[in-house]
Amino acid sequence: MIGYRAVIALNLFTLVVSNLYAAAPSVDAISQEVYQAYQQKKPMPNLSKKHELDMSLAYQVQKSYVRSRLQSEHIAGFKAGLTSDEAQSSFNINRPIIGILFKEGQKQDKSEFAINDYRGLMIEAELGFIFDRKISKKVNSVDELKSYVQKIVPVLELPEVCFESTLTEGVDLVAINTGSAYFIPGDNVNWLGQDINDITVTLRQDDRIVLQGQGRDALGDQWEALRWLVNQVIAHGWVIEKGYLLITGALGGMVDVQPGVYKALYNNETAVSFTVNE
Repeated sequence: MIGYRAVIALNLFTLVVSNLYAAAPSVDAISQEVYQAYQQKKPMPNLSKKHELDMSLAYQVQKSYVRSRLQSEHIAGFKAGLTSDEAQSSFNINRPIIGILFKEGQKQDKSEFAINDYRGLMIEAELGFIFDRKISKKVNSVDELKSYVQKIVPVLELPEVCFESTLTEGVDLVAINTGSAYFIPGDNVNWLGQDINDITVTLRQDDRIVLQGQGRDALGDQWEALRWLVNQVIAHGWVIEKGYLLITGALGGMVDVQPGVYKALYNNETAVSFTVNE
C-alpha cells in the first residue's frame, strides 16, 4: 500500500511540474508579443503584468526582440537609458539600462516628423561617441576607453514610450529595447579632447525652453557613463563595431514631443533641430 501511494504521489508531482513548465512561455514567445506590437504600430505590452519578468529575463526578451528586427534592420550603436535618479524612480528601478540603436532610426538634422505617425514620441538631448575600433571585451579604465573614441557629437534621441498601461516597470522598458526609435546626430563638431562634462544644452520648442542640461547629468561623468555602457553592452553579449554610435543618456531630462520647431543649442553655438507637424 505504501508503495502504491508513493507511485501516486510521484505521478502527481510529475504532472504538476510538467504543467508549470508547459505554462511558462519561452523567451522567444514573449519577445514576439513585443515584435508584433512594433510591426502593427500598437502600444507596447506591459509584459510584467503577464509574465514573471525580472531584469535578467527582460534583457533576454530584449535580445530576442532585437534579433527579430535584425532580419531587416541593422545596428547603428547602443544607448544608455534612465541615467538619473529621477528617471529611475519613475520606473521603480535603481539602475540605468541599455538598448540598441538601429540605422533605420537615424534622421538628419532639420528632419520633419508628422505627430500622428508616432506613438508616445519623446525627446532627449545627449552626447554621442563614435568609435574607430572594435571592442569585444571589458574596458578597465577611462584612459583605455578614450583610445577607442574617434568623435564626440551632439545627439537628439527620440524614443517611443507608449505602453498599453501607464503603470510601467523598468523591466517593461528594458524588454521593449528601452523605447529606442529615432536619433539625430550633429556632424559639424567634434568635442574629443574637451571637458565634455561642462558642455551645456538648451532645448527650445519654438520660442519656449523645454529643457536644459549639461554633460555631467549622465551618471555624474560622461566618460564613466560611457565606460559603464560599453561594459554592459559587452556583458550582454554584443560587440561594439568600428563606426558605432553610443549615447550616454539624457541631459536635463526627457519631454513629450508636441507640434513645433525644436532646436537644441549646445554650448550656445552648436545647433541640432527638427520639426514636428500636426
